[in-house]
Amino acid sequence: MKPKMYPVQVSQLIPLSPHLLRIVVKGSSLKRFPESKEGAHVKVILPNSDGSKPKMRSYTIRWFNAVSQELALDFVINRHSGPATNWASQATLGEHLNIAGPGQLKLTQFNHHSYLLLGDITSVNAINGYVPRLNPQAELRVVIAVPTRADIIELDYHAAENTHWYVEDEATISFAEQVQTIAAGMASDSHIFMGLEASQIRSLRPMLQQDLDFDRLNTFAVGYWKQGVDADRFGAQKKAAPL
Repeated sequence: MKPKMYPVQVSQLIPLSPHLLRIVVKGSSLKRFPESKEGAHVKVILPNSDGSKPKMRSYTIRWFNAVSQELALDFVINRHSGPATNWASQATLGEHLNIAGPGQLKLTQFNHHSYLLLGDITSVNAINGYVPRLNPQAELRVVIAVPTRADIIELDYHAAENTHWYVEDEATISFAEQVQTIAAGMASDSHIFMGLEASQIRSLRPMLQQDLDFDRLNTFAVGYWKQGVDADRFGAQKKAAPL
């Protein structure tokens, strides 16, 4: 089924960190947008003025306000070049664009007893959307990689003692080593979410399943990006060989 399209305008530009920019879009079309979809993705159809086919990129919903008809999305900036990054870096108030979706949540079972959530700066909003849905009594351990300490942002849930930030430019161990330390001792049937760079997911799987004995059937992985591969080509690769 073709996703619904929502014409919107940029209503707020909010710098969150050196590498994250929150773009809030607004429009009367959003009166039809479903609520409680935080953590799911939408497709952003990027504006273009040269007559070429518009580029489309996936972004995770941070929040939606049905009363003000506003939707917040966080864009990674100042880290690499690409259609979405370049547009976000130069976005202007009042600019028109289209949003399509939303898609489905990758993690859908929220009454389990134990969760390990692994992400980076591109997937922090997925984790932020999942945690408030989880069983409050569940064991929770979260590891999020960010480029710098200044990229540690405030989250919407109150589980700071369970959220560990891996600061890339200060790290003395690998992300996998930190995950292994933090995940040690968790129940083997814990539900695991990974929203990371594609090759990082592939390298973490053996450690999680063989070294820590987690059940692969309870692992839900999304490659949000792939080093050295643009989003269009990566999307085709994921269809041909899912993670």
